Amino acid sequence: MWKSFKQFIYKLVFVPLIRVVNLARWKIYLNNKEQIKLVIGAGPTIFAGWFSTDKDVLDITKREDFLKYFPQKKIHRILAEHVLEHLTDSELRAAAKNLAEFSTQDINIRIAVPDGYHASPDYIELVKPGGSGASADDHKQLFNYKTLPRYFEPYGFEPTLLEYWDENCIFHTSYKKDEDGFIERSLIHDDRNKSGKPIYTSLIIDFKHKPIN
Repeated sequence: MWKSFKQFIYKLVFVPLIRVVNLARWKIYLNNKEQIKLVIGAGPTIFAGWFSTDKDVLDITKREDFLKYFPQKKIHRILAEHVLEHLTDSELRAAAKNLAEFSTQDINIRIAVPDGYHASPDYIELVKPGGSGASADDHKQLFNYKTLPRYFEPYGFEPTLLEYWDENCIFHTSYKKDEDGFIERSLIHDDRNKSGKPIYTSLIIDFKHKPIN
């Protein structure tokens, strides 16, 4: 009962306030940046030069939310770390469609999600829908390097694999640079991988628009 009441008060009072504050922040950002770099599902995370959003500010499944923030300018860079696994199939398709419509032709969308082909059963237990890890009770998906691109390819995106496990339990990584987005849960940045072994990694893919012939 108390939890439901707190959620009601949060939605009634704090969500509208958060939206007003972030809209003001957004206008300041637009006036000072030539390129729009957007972090989706950022929580408290802030990166220099990037505009951080959460669902209460920008719901990537809703076109009307994009229209509020991007009536004229389009997005140059997008970063989403461990966000898309919280979306259903229909929500993912809607999000991919919106990202295609409101992004520039030279967009780079860096996506990191839990890796469904990770070789460790303990890892899979943590991240699978309903698993034992943080927020796993809200996970709707467990992607691998084959399944995630299927949501983006119909909207004109091509994938570049940066970090992933394959179906033969072989780990691959070429992720070394953060200019297009910093991924904490990766081989090079997660403290659990200090030994050099891929204990906790992510499926990391960059998506770009297909070149116009």
